[in-house]
Amino acid sequence: MGWPFINDWTWTAQVFFTLHTLALLMKMHSYAFYNGHLSETQRRLRALDNPSTASRESAYRYPTTSSSSDDDTRGKEEGEKVDVGTLREDLAMELISPLGRATYPQNLTVWNFCDYLLCPTLCYELEYPRTQRIQWTEVIAKTLAVFGCIFLLTITSEEFILPVMIDSAARLEHVESLSETVLILAESFADRHFYSDWWNSTDWLEFSREWNIPVHHFFRRHVYGASRPHLSRPMATIITFLISAIAHELVMACITKKVRGFGLIAQMMQLPIVLVQRTKWVKGKKVFNNVCFWISMILGLSTMCSLYVLF
Repeated sequence: MGWPFINDWTWTAQVFFTLHTLALLMKMHSYAFYNGHLSETQRRLRALDNPSTASRESAYRYPTTSSSSDDDTRGKEEGEKVDVGTLREDLAMELISPLGRATYPQNLTVWNFCDYLLCPTLCYELEYPRTQRIQWTEVIAKTLAVFGCIFLLTITSEEFILPVMIDSAARLEHVESLSETVLILAESFADRHFYSDWWNSTDWLEFSREWNIPVHHFFRRHVYGASRPHLSRPMATIITFLISAIAHELVMACITKKVRGFGLIAQMMQLPIVLVQRTKWVKGKKVFNNVCFWISMILGLSTMCSLYVLF
């Protein structure tokens, strides 16, 4: 992870390298943990050949990326005893893909792993839905969209964000009054408005679900979903947000070459805001919540960037 800094890469290259490294780490985590779960499931299935000594606890269903609630992925209550026939069927079904064309351990091949690495997902599955043939128009369109977005992000950042922040940093070194400082920071707030076109959420939980769906699936499955059997829902949510905040702080460190924790604190402050928005006095007022979200998004990001510039 320190290679980009040692070679003095540009911040865009550093972020690109860091994000792809994190993506590969998350992919390998998902691959290892899911296959580990399947290995344990297979062991329990084989142990049922001797029912007198085998565990009779219900089969654990690994969290999926398609379920809408963590309770849907946990199967029967922990510790509940089931009959051997039902348990054998549940364990066997866990070893088969939903489409029925792949099973464990036949999936443990180099080709399967390489195929998974190239799939646009962070969560490993035994099998993914496939089209009958390659739609080359879609491939070309998505490829152009990817490189087009990278180009626009780079141009926007280099031409409109960095110059403003660098200029603000230089001017802040020579300010003589509080009013001048406020005016300079206010300019930074205004220059952050173009990010608003990327998000249309009414609260931070909705934003965390929709801004990056593959990452959301990974955290819900391997962090939140894996924590739920051992922790309460609030604690699992806090841990999920904390790990996500640490990853975002790492990206900010690549951009600013500073580790200050402002991004981590800002992201963790989203949870109290969500609690307020979920109260009976505020919940359901979509327009009001949307306005509050925009205010916190614009002022929060601008303030965070300004803090990285100042300190």
